[in-house]
Amino acid sequence: MTQQLDIQTKLSEIQGFESAYQYDTTYMKEMLAASPAAYEVFERFLPMASFRQHANPEVYFTAKLTAFRMVDCGPCLQLAVRMAREGGLDAERIRKVLDASKALPPELEMVRTFVRAILAGEADPNPLRSEIEKAYGLETVVEIALVVASAQVFPVVKRAMGHYQSCAMVAIEV
Repeated sequence: MTQQLDIQTKLSEIQGFESAYQYDTTYMKEMLAASPAAYEVFERFLPMASFRQHANPEVYFTAKLTAFRMVDCGPCLQLAVRMAREGGLDAERIRKVLDASKALPPELEMVRTFVRAILAGEADPNPLRSEIEKAYGLETVVEIALVVASAQVFPVVKRAMGHYQSCAMVAIEV
C-alpha cells in the first residue's frame, strides 16, 4: 500500500511538471508504471540536468541550450528554452544562442564553441576549457560538463523507450 501511495505521489509530481512546462512526460509515466525502481534511478539523475551554483545564468543557459540544440531539436530543446526564460534569459539572447550564425558576446561564444567541440568529439577542447576556467572558475566548467552530459540522456531514453517520434523537429517558441 505504501508503494502504491508513493507511485501516486510520483505520478502527481510528473503531471505537475508536465503541466508547468507543457512538456510531454509520457515516457516518464510509462517508466514509472513499468519499473518504479528504474524510475527512481532516473529521478535521481534529474538534479544533474539542472545543477547550477556558480555559473552565471547566461553562461549556464548558453551551454544548456547549445547542448540541447545539438542533441535534440524537439520537445527537450523547447523545455530548455522555457527553463532559460524562467532563469532570466531574454528571448533575443535565446534566439542568438540557438542560431549559430548569430554573434554572441565573446565570452558566450567561447562557451557555445566549447560545448559544440565537446559534443562533436573534437580532438582538443582543452584550450577553450582553460579559457572558460580562467574566466569563470573550475566550478563553472564542472557545471557546464554536467549540463552538457545530461542533455544527451533525455533523447536517448525517449528513443530507447519508443518515444522517438516525440524527439522530432518542432518549431521552437522563445
